[in-house]
Amino acid sequence: MSKYSRTFKIALAKQCLDGDSSPKALEKQLSISHSQIRYWKNVYSLNGEESFLPPKHPRTAKDKADILKRMWSENWSLAYTSAFYNLPSPGTLWVWLREFDQLGLQGLQPKRRRRTSMKKQNQELNDKSINEMTIEELRDELEYRRTEVAVLKKLEALDEMKRQQTKKKRPSSKG
Repeated sequence: MSKYSRTFKIALAKQCLDGDSSPKALEKQLSISHSQIRYWKNVYSLNGEESFLPPKHPRTAKDKADILKRMWSENWSLAYTSAFYNLPSPGTLWVWLREFDQLGLQGLQPKRRRRTSMKKQNQELNDKSINEMTIEELRDELEYRRTEVAVLKKLEALDEMKRQQTKKKRPSSKG
């Protein structure tokens, strides 16, 4: 997920295209890199209302190779090619280029993302009785439990702080 919303990017791009603000002025005002704002402006100028939408289908290795071939044949820059194809950033295209250089077409194959689950690790520890655990496993379990308690205490403290602030903000009913 993107750090900035699609609506926000389009609004900034329109401001730049309409001449209301420059990327440098917006950089100072919003603390966002002027090159990033300039990229959003270019994406919007090339793609209009379709800008910053995810692709309708995942890009295949052939799609990525076709994009790279067009960039080379038209002698386009990474930034222009990325904007033309409505990619999230020129960095995406740079990664494709690096993978293609290293592994050829195979490097452009979509990769499966796998996430490890914390629950599985804890279930493994919880399935063993304390007597069956090694010293290292017991230390890991203790560290995990201490962290868990610290997080819960922090959440309670934050909740209490919010309640105190809410009490202070309420106007008194006297008067």
